[in-house]
Amino acid sequence: MVVSVPEKTLEHWASIYLTYRYRSHAALWWPTSGEDIHVGYLSPYAGKAVQLELKTTTLSSSGDVHGVQIDLWQLDNYLARPHHLRPFYVFPVPHWTGTLEAAATSAGLPVAEFGFRRSNSYATKRWWFASWTVAMTTDQVAAVLNTHIAKYHAGGTSKATLVRFNFNTGTRQTTWADGKPHRTIPWQSLWADLDVCGRPNWPQILRVPASRARSDAPVLHADARGLLAEARNIDGELVTLGSTGEGSFARLDEPSAYRDDLTDGDERIDHRIAVFLGIEALQLD
Repeated sequence: MVVSVPEKTLEHWASIYLTYRYRSHAALWWPTSGEDIHVGYLSPYAGKAVQLELKTTTLSSSGDVHGVQIDLWQLDNYLARPHHLRPFYVFPVPHWTGTLEAAATSAGLPVAEFGFRRSNSYATKRWWFASWTVAMTTDQVAAVLNTHIAKYHAGGTSKATLVRFNFNTGTRQTTWADGKPHRTIPWQSLWADLDVCGRPNWPQILRVPASRARSDAPVLHADARGLLAEARNIDGELVTLGSTGEGSFARLDEPSAYRDDLTDGDERIDHRIAVFLGIEALQLD
């Protein structure tokens, strides 16, 4: 199987982007495969946390068709988790044929520069990884693959292609697994939206002052930004809130201690990054 961009490269470029964007206000953690993040793993400060599952595209033998392969076993396990623990799937939308390395060589560009966007960089906006990387929530991915998941539950294959990018005609043609059009979240828009508390149905974990979040009442998404803003001026105990997927957050004592019994060498290895953003990183005013 030939991939267009090595997954490890995407992981490093994503980490570089977050470090440059948020400096020391972003804490990153790479969970063990099959393991969730726990409250104790989070920074002891107010802020929020999300998880990313990074995917690359695999190539056809001719190199002009890219496909985003999804492990339905893994997706099924993500769907079994509480909403706030489901990752964003992150993957490239290529504008090139073949591997990124070959495309860069053909264009006379050093591929290692594509992880940066700086004034003297060889990576023009078109080639910078943040320009061709997108995200979808776990629930969005599951909606596209709904029929494939049903077949998997009935004993079918555990692999499915979420989307194909076909360059046979010279221009990119996008075909989703269910044959319908779907919208993705551009990489930079993902973080711009998370800076102001994200969208109501996005999976997130919040850390807010205990004095401002009653244990018996959900916190509406519309009020979450205010709670985080207040945390700048309130010292004391923090509590953890998890998104429900229905426009609110519920108080958590501890995220479920979910873990698959994966063995060394198991091919079902996830590529997640857990990202904690302190309130200093967020746009709350």
